[in-house]
Amino acid sequence: MKFLRATAVVGLVLACSCSRPADDGALLLSAEVAARSLPPPTEHRLGEGVERENKTKRKRYFEELHRTAPDVEWRAIERANGLAEMARRNALAAGGVQFLQLGTWSEIGSKNQAGRMMCATLSPDGTQVYAGAALGGLWRCDYGGTNWTPLGDSLYGGVHEVVAIPGEFPGDPDVLAISNSSIGLRVTRDNGQSWETPSGLSSVTAIKELRQFADAAHTIVVWAQTNLTVNAPALFASTDYGRSFVKRFQMPTSGLSDAWVPRSGPGAANNVFIVHRGQVRRSSDGGSSFVPLATIDANASDGVITGSEAGSPTLYVALNNNGWKLYRSDDGGASASLVHTPTDFWGELCASTIDPQVVLYGGVEVFRSSNGGALFGKLNSWGAYYSNPLHMLHADTMGLYAWPDTHSSNGEVFFFCMDGGLWRSHASGASPLNWSLDGLGVSQYYSTLTSSSNPNLILAGSQDQGYQRGVYQAPAGAGPSTAFDQLISGDYGHLTSADGTHSWVYSNYPGFTLVQQGQANPSLVAYVDFPAGSQHLWLPPVVADPLNATSYFLCAERLYRFDRVATNSWASSVHSAQDFSAGTANYLTALSFAPSDPQRVYAADDAGKLYVSTDHALSWTPSASTGPNEHYFYGNAIAVHPSNALEAVIGGSGYSASGVKRTTDGGQTWSALTTGLPATLVYDLVYARDGTFDLYAACEAGAYRYDRAGGTWLSIMSTQAPLTLYWSVEAVGTDRIRYGTYGRGIWDYQLPPPAHVATYCTAKMNSQFCVPAIGANGWPATTPGQPFLITCSQVLAQKNGILFYGFQPNAGSYQGGTLCVKSPVRRTATQSSGGSSPCSGVFGYDMNARIQSGSDPLLVVGQSVYCQYWYRDPQDPFTTGLSNALEFTIP
Repeated sequence: MKFLRATAVVGLVLACSCSRPADDGALLLSAEVAARSLPPPTEHRLGEGVERENKTKRKRYFEELHRTAPDVEWRAIERANGLAEMARRNALAAGGVQFLQLGTWSEIGSKNQAGRMMCATLSPDGTQVYAGAALGGLWRCDYGGTNWTPLGDSLYGGVHEVVAIPGEFPGDPDVLAISNSSIGLRVTRDNGQSWETPSGLSSVTAIKELRQFADAAHTIVVWAQTNLTVNAPALFASTDYGRSFVKRFQMPTSGLSDAWVPRSGPGAANNVFIVHRGQVRRSSDGGSSFVPLATIDANASDGVITGSEAGSPTLYVALNNNGWKLYRSDDGGASASLVHTPTDFWGELCASTIDPQVVLYGGVEVFRSSNGGALFGKLNSWGAYYSNPLHMLHADTMGLYAWPDTHSSNGEVFFFCMDGGLWRSHASGASPLNWSLDGLGVSQYYSTLTSSSNPNLILAGSQDQGYQRGVYQAPAGAGPSTAFDQLISGDYGHLTSADGTHSWVYSNYPGFTLVQQGQANPSLVAYVDFPAGSQHLWLPPVVADPLNATSYFLCAERLYRFDRVATNSWASSVHSAQDFSAGTANYLTALSFAPSDPQRVYAADDAGKLYVSTDHALSWTPSASTGPNEHYFYGNAIAVHPSNALEAVIGGSGYSASGVKRTTDGGQTWSALTTGLPATLVYDLVYARDGTFDLYAACEAGAYRYDRAGGTWLSIMSTQAPLTLYWSVEAVGTDRIRYGTYGRGIWDYQLPPPAHVATYCTAKMNSQFCVPAIGANGWPATTPGQPFLITCSQVLAQKNGILFYGFQPNAGSYQGGTLCVKSPVRRTATQSSGGSSPCSGVFGYDMNARIQSGSDPLLVVGQSVYCQYWYRDPQDPFTTGLSNALEFTIP
């Protein structure tokens, strides 16, 4: 994200990139809006000094994103959350528990507006493409860019590099190795249903390159930073289809470096070129040893290397020594000469496989040379994308790749991985074609707003894909169902309206508020700058006035009110005398009106202070309690009970403090509401409208529901919802919860029928000091439909166990633990926990299959059931283990 000053003057552009359904009203732009220029992409270069300052600010803000106590490492916490969810899904797959079909969860979109892509490669037979997204997992498509299929919804951390080799045995799926910065390298042999952790890479701290040799063993090659001697980079290789890696070589000194493996020709079987501390080295024995070649710049702090096999080979080396410079070697690295000084370079460099004169590099935009780097031309300006997304690249280059390709008329294919999707070229990097316009569901959303009067109309604010509008299409199978128009470019969040309709809608871009008027025939009527000199978040909250549809509030160091004073004009005023920058605070981070009493308002600031107003936000009373810290550029989340104005919840950073707090006394005091919720960042909260008043949370760790009756949070991810970051959540009607994710688009969760499901009792700690945890996905039912999966995680790996149940609770001592179900009990079939590491085992049993089979005549409507897992634990004094228990009532 780019940090922009509060007083930045930025403009808008109409940027429709898909046809609109016939019954959808046409978008209108006021003359004031239409006259303005495109808002710049959020990673745009503003000059070397300014960009360096902004990157420093972004880095600092990213550290603040998940505010914690000094000794708490949020990355490790979220990594553990992600790995635990991966282990649960792996174990379910290994234990034969089938992945649930769509029904409880459904993917909405966007069908045509993609987000950040990172990498792409051809399948071994060249008939398909595998591509990785930043937080959208791994995808596969047919060669022409059609039939996109997600393979990484059970993978944490996205996909930054990917290698595809043939399956080990005839008929096996391709073996896919991926890497990302969160969990390192993972391998799947079953098209993403489960992911393995190879051995031999425990010393790796960051994978720089993931490649393969064109040899009989299909050797997978890793060039990585390590924590070995002097933290020097090293080369690792696997010759057993990614099961294990062996270190073949390590540099004697530390430093940033890069590697390139030829993609074709005789060198592709065993050659590796590296650049380290400004020197080129070459291996011709599969990376076991390297010969020093040209020292281009011994003072370089970083380097990137690529090459063209059509030369000797021809190498291109970019070195950073207080600025990047590009060098070319025509003799395989023996010597090199300076050919170019790039000004927009983000470390992405790629040369043609067939023409040594063709080389491309990328930053905000992509540049191409056809004369060996002497001259570079820009493929297109970033703004050209909006009028021609099929043939023009989106801004921000995340990856450039070229591969030999028999389908291409010239024998190679280039892939451009951009912030707005994936493009391919059959012209050695010229004439790119967008493959992201149908079915690649990797949009990154900050906010959605579904019309309360017409739930088919959806507005969405995205990261770098603008302000969008879609007309809901019911899912007809897997994949995103709904196309969205990108009405305005840029980054938009905090979509809000006074009555939940789209009559008047406000949303914020860094520096201004966008105003939409009209639902059936929407117009973008105004661009209202933030008050000059105001202090606020990068994307500060904007909240519509529930008593006046044409007025709204902006959260800053003061609470600003904007009122419509002319047709397309709004004037600001300081609404409250309260100074929200007093003391250690800087500005407001959240504001929410009580739906049942708009005079009552709740607010929070960036110092954790909580406030309440009973006069429509004019005067404020501080609470005796403090709230969780905010998201670093987006703020906190506050939700108020739909019918009880005295109850509200606030969400935020939950790593070293409570991520959710609730008040039931009108904001005087707030208490933690975190039972069952992992330590995570809570981005958004909403109350259900189905009469339960359960809470739904959008978190870094996934999607969660607070069961009011049971007093606990429960994961609602099952195995349907993608393992990604959940940023926004809203209630749609009385039966749906709509989530906006930051990497996998918009998803709907169908609310379960009224039923009581809750955990109780105490689990027995096992011999590996883990506490098994029972859980549930889905809901009990007597009629066919969705499964009701009763699970248990944190179980010893590869142990047998059973789920047993009865019809009364219990709390008696049993085999060193607690027997939570009163006899007589019924036993279900024995199952294996699966897993590999000590506490990675998981059990899963579909209770609905038993209820609906009629095998137990007592499992009928109205019956309360109590169940618990028992399993083998050979190192325990009683050689057994026990989970806690689950109770449910069959509706």
